[in-house]
Amino acid sequence: MNMQQKLHPVKLKSPFYQPQGGAGLHRYLEADFINRFRQDVASGHLNTSHGSNWQNEERHSQWDTLPVLRLPTHRTFHLVCCEAVCDQLGQPALDPQKITSAGFVIRRITPEGQQAWMLEGGDALGWKPAPTHSGDPDLDRRLCASGVLGKRTGNPSYTGEQTHPLHTLATRDPEGRSRTLLFGYLPLGGFRYHQDTTAAVAPESLAQAREFDAQSLRWPFGFRDRADRQWRDQDALQVSSGQPNLAFLDLIRVLTDRYRVGASGTTENRHLEELCADIWFHSTPHYLVSQLVKQEVEVDDLPKHYRKQTLLDYLGRCFQQPENPLVAWLDQQEQLIESGAEPQLLPDSDGSGSLSWHLTLSEEQAYAFRHLLGQRYQQLVLDQAREIPVPKFGDGENDIYRVVPFLRVRNDQGREQIVWADESSQSIRFRVASPLDPEASRPSLIPVPGMRDLKRGMAKGASLLTPSDTFAMLKRLRPKKGIGKDLMGDEVPQTGMQWILVFSLPVITLVAMILLMVMVSLLNIIFFWLPWVKIYLPFPKINR
Repeated sequence: MNMQQKLHPVKLKSPFYQPQGGAGLHRYLEADFINRFRQDVASGHLNTSHGSNWQNEERHSQWDTLPVLRLPTHRTFHLVCCEAVCDQLGQPALDPQKITSAGFVIRRITPEGQQAWMLEGGDALGWKPAPTHSGDPDLDRRLCASGVLGKRTGNPSYTGEQTHPLHTLATRDPEGRSRTLLFGYLPLGGFRYHQDTTAAVAPESLAQAREFDAQSLRWPFGFRDRADRQWRDQDALQVSSGQPNLAFLDLIRVLTDRYRVGASGTTENRHLEELCADIWFHSTPHYLVSQLVKQEVEVDDLPKHYRKQTLLDYLGRCFQQPENPLVAWLDQQEQLIESGAEPQLLPDSDGSGSLSWHLTLSEEQAYAFRHLLGQRYQQLVLDQAREIPVPKFGDGENDIYRVVPFLRVRNDQGREQIVWADESSQSIRFRVASPLDPEASRPSLIPVPGMRDLKRGMAKGASLLTPSDTFAMLKRLRPKKGIGKDLMGDEVPQTGMQWILVFSLPVITLVAMILLMVMVSLLNIIFFWLPWVKIYLPFPKINR
């Protein structure tokens, strides 16, 4: 029995109104772009060069002369269009009844080759090397060459190269010939979250981030102000009679503000908490302090009645207070250090007074702090990278894209076959604009209300649903009295009723315009030499 299929000769080519240039790309500046495209095809508006003139307007890339496609945030929409024909003499239009589905994929063109946006179980994996076969992009829909196997039953999560649909449009050209066009919306958005952040973040970037953090801490907890990185005897004493040095001040700030060591049972802080549990505040006599500094007496060798509290217990009790005394104390120390003064005494864990104890470290404990803080910062960077969405389309030098259409049709035996567009039927190469590209942004019109509109009735527009406790706090706001500690209050509302706050949008718009004009005038006076504001934040490089 001969199971070999007789394939129906089908081909994808450029649309009839665009004989050359591959699949057509069209730009529309209004939301009703689908109907506009249908009207343009029916009226022959696309037969002229008007349909491709926009590409010359968008050649403003800093890398080359490729057209730059705008994003939907720029209120711009793009369509892809190609034509389906029977690959025989005269290339007649393909019967739309034979089309089971059609679509396209977006490929990223790099010096190493083409890349495809891959999905696994519905989750985005990012740009991966494009498949070299001509099979179906849906792994669960692929058929063997003989067509014996059918589609997989059920509704599994999509796995394969991400596809976008193309819709069928039967029309006629100016000569009256039937044409079968395939068109679809070109989505230029999307992102993915890193599942394996260890592989996603470049190792050299992690090393640079870790070195940056180490340079921000003073020795012996970092490498700032100590180029030789050699341990000295005076490095052991970190707190003398309750007064910390600058290095210990940096350590307390990192443990309290960044990692909240001692606040809760965070798994990532386990090793740091174990280290802090072995470090003691002690009331050692002064004659022993000098010996401790010279490493002649270890803290563990001191009588237990000299030990007062571990560093972990101290941090934990501070977090147990309604207001952590270390937070306000750290803010005060920053102001003192900026003025050139010495840090004040460490506060008691209950905030009632100051400590009068000492704290010393060994060289091994200082090394453990440097190592664990580096590991904790690296884990923090990886956790942050896992939560940050990585955009699908970039605007770098190697971020070049093109559209590759495909078509699924029924052959003469009723079997489904897939046809991919060849090189001449794919779209031109293009780039994608960044969200804040000044060449791609379009002006926005915000009407300002007239003064008569402000006097025509009650406030309507923005409504805020406010819980009762938040509303009670807002009622206590008194601009003339300022904001004090009594603003939050301990009073609990007796009712659970919620409130709706309504603000007039015309008034908000007018006030915002007035404040904007005032701020622009002030900034022009003070910062006339600063045309742009630049903020630099270190963050490791993420491989897309």
